[in-house]
Amino acid sequence: MERVALYIRVSTDEQAINGDSLRTQRDELTKYAKKNNYNIIDIYEDDGFSATNLKRPALQRMLEDVKLKKIDRILITKLDRLSRGVRNYYKILDILDDNGVFWSTIFEKYDSSTANGRLHINIMLSVAENESAQTSERIKSVFKTKLQNKEIVSGKIPIGYKKDGKKLVIDEDKKQFVIDTFDFYIKTNSIYKTFDHLTVNYFEMNYMRTLRLLTNKLYIGIKETPYGEIKGYCDPIVSEEVFDKVQRLMKINERKRISGADCYIFKGLLRCSECEFMLGGKFYRNNVETSKYYYICRNHHMNKRCSCGKNFNEHTIELLLLNNIDKYITDYAKECETIEKQIHVKDNEKEKKQINKQLEKLRDLYLRDMIQIEHYEKQYKELTLKLNELNSIKEEPQKTYNVKDLKSFLNSDFKLNYNKFTRSEKRRVWTSIIDTIYIDKDYNMKIVFI
Repeated sequence: MERVALYIRVSTDEQAINGDSLRTQRDELTKYAKKNNYNIIDIYEDDGFSATNLKRPALQRMLEDVKLKKIDRILITKLDRLSRGVRNYYKILDILDDNGVFWSTIFEKYDSSTANGRLHINIMLSVAENESAQTSERIKSVFKTKLQNKEIVSGKIPIGYKKDGKKLVIDEDKKQFVIDTFDFYIKTNSIYKTFDHLTVNYFEMNYMRTLRLLTNKLYIGIKETPYGEIKGYCDPIVSEEVFDKVQRLMKINERKRISGADCYIFKGLLRCSECEFMLGGKFYRNNVETSKYYYICRNHHMNKRCSCGKNFNEHTIELLLLNNIDKYITDYAKECETIEKQIHVKDNEKEKKQINKQLEKLRDLYLRDMIQIEHYEKQYKELTLKLNELNSIKEEPQKTYNVKDLKSFLNSDFKLNYNKFTRSEKRRVWTSIIDTIYIDKDYNMKIVFI
């Protein structure tokens, strides 16, 4: 069975106008794949991203899977779900071609295997690029009008409200949940304790959902939009006095957190081995152990999406590094020697050929009067500039490894003086040689040096 990826995209503005377009695309693509006996590898969804933006998380994840040879074909509903511009389309196509991956649309017929088929694609993309700009302007106008009329512009309804026609109204069944959330935070001054309380007494919550609820101005009837705040957008559930008190308490807690941030020796260096999330600092004021400083996996404590609930003792990490840094650096030096033997100078000829092909296609479009002179000149200038840049590059510089500096570090007397250093000085020692430390529940560490 041919392995297929289902790619789905909708912009925020399109979602506001057309409703749940993501679900519609997903259903149609799944139905098509099953009908044609395809093996669905994964579904890649970009919610709220423009087709003119290549930095879409799901798109980039899909392209990485393409490079890993996990995909044979990409299914999309229409070509504009993938790209709405000639330039971005060919950037994506280059990756697909390099890895022998095809793409198909289920609502449009394209044939990229013939010259006429490729010409047709180029024309449609040029038209779509222009339509995209015009549609964006129209959608923004409709979006603004809906907001001014206090109408719902997205499918996401906050807890405590429900949809009544085009308006938001209070959901009496869930109103108490919101009130209890604000009251409990004021009582405990802790988001962690608040979402634990909500999980026990209502339903499962996490740190980020609780934080978003406590900072959402809709609960005092104010809608925040790109065009400013709209007061009276819906009926309030909590008073402005309660809402403002919660915001003040949060700011006080934020200042406390920031003021203590520099105390953490390994801040920004530690990542969870299980989920690769950055570890955050946790300070125990009444801890009688050797160290009051701990690190926790944010992905576990905020979202419960990682099973690593370990509190990593900073002093334990220090001792492990001091006792094993010689071995870590020696192993790294051996690894670098192996990598350097495998490095080859990058060949730019393939990329140059691709640009020359694009220039030929562009000239063909212009000679056939399929594009205007302004579009031709703009694209021609961009492509020739890129070609000139490639011609000026003789070879790609090889990556250098600081093995020599690391060995010099080992030969220094830093261990003898380490305990005399301040916390800031200790931090400078480790950040001068280490980029990232991956650590698991058993304190096994994998170190990535700078």
